[in-house]
Formats: sequence, structure tokens, C-alpha cells
Amino acid sequence: MSISSTFIDSTQDRLPLVPLRDMVVFPHMMAPFIVGRESSVNALERSISETGKRIFLVAQKDPRVDDPTRDDMHDIGVVASVVQNLKLPNGNVKVMVEGIQRGKLEQLEEVEGALFADVEIYEIDYPMDDKVEAYMNKVLGIFEQYAKMSHHLAFEGLISTIKLDEPDRFCDQLAAHLMVSTTEKQSLLELLNPYERLQRLHDLLE
Repeated sequence: MSISSTFIDSTQDRLPLVPLRDMVVFPHMMAPFIVGRESSVNALERSISETGKRIFLVAQKDPRVDDPTRDDMHDIGVVASVVQNLKLPNGNVKVMVEGIQRGKLEQLEEVEGALFADVEIYEIDYPMDDKVEAYMNKVLGIFEQYAKMSHHLAFEGLISTIKLDEPDRFCDQLAAHLMVSTTEKQSLLELLNPYERLQRLHDLLE
């Protein structure tokens, strides 16, 4: 299903898929995790050899499911680039990825022990205007107070990386640093409209 919008374009691609347990990766976010399932290790290897290190990451609805099928995965995930990968002695792989774009999982197929997904990839280019800019500054102010209360966040270091002229990226950068549940993060990922995402961020921070 394509979404009709003046600020969203989409393309189709086929990418290796890794289901994530209890974790959501956003575009523009660096994320480390361990890949252990054989199908996921195979998908990771296929991404490196076949798709220019591009992979599709999607959160499972229930992290306890060991062999998730299509129904066990959320619709919206993220196309990511594999930045680093290290094979561990136990056969698992430690991987660092960088989220690139949102995508919708259309079809799922197992090919030679690896999951492959047909993905609708969204290109979001939301226009900046005075209203959006004012709202972004308001949310950023609330986020600064949140960061000061959350001792794990170094706001000064973070603020230098936040893109104040790109609403879509701004929302994702803040969302990636929120200490909220996986369900809440997934709901933020599923909001394609950056202004709606900004409103949701405001509600969560308040």
C-alpha cells in the first residue's frame, strides 16, 4: 500500500531482514546489538555480500518468539547500513548499524536460510515553516529539561548533532534518545508525518 502525500515518496527494494527483540532502530541512529539466530546471521552475511551492507530491521511484536513469521513482526521497520560486524567465538555476531530510512514490510521469504523482505522504502521531505520551527524549539526546550533529569544523557554533546532545519531527522534524533518502552518507540517509528511525530514526542516528554 502506497501512502499518498506531498512530502512522502516511496521506492521498492528487496533486502535481507533481521528481526529485533525488544529494540527499535530509528533513521540516523547508530545502534549496536548481538545477532545470534542462524537466519539472522545468514541475513547479515547476505547484506554484506549482496546488498551493499544494507539490511532491513523490524521489531518483533513478542521478543520471546524464537522463529518469528510475518505475523510476529511489525509492519514498519528501518533500512539500515551495517557499519561494523565482529564474529564472536560462540558464533554470534556483534554488529553496529546506522538507520537510514523507514520502510514497510510487504512480503517475507526465506532464501537459503536467510530471511528476505520486499520493502516499501519511504523518502520523507517535510517542509520547514515558522509554525514547525517554533514547535521544534518548544519540544527541544522540554527535551533539554528531560536530558538534565536523565543522567545518562549528555545534552550538550547531543545538541551539536541535532538537525534543527530538518523536522523529520530532528524527531528521529530525539526519539532515539527517549527512555520509553519498545511499544512507545515503535509507535513513534510508525508515524510517517514528522509533525504528528513532533506532537507525540511533546506528549511523551510532558
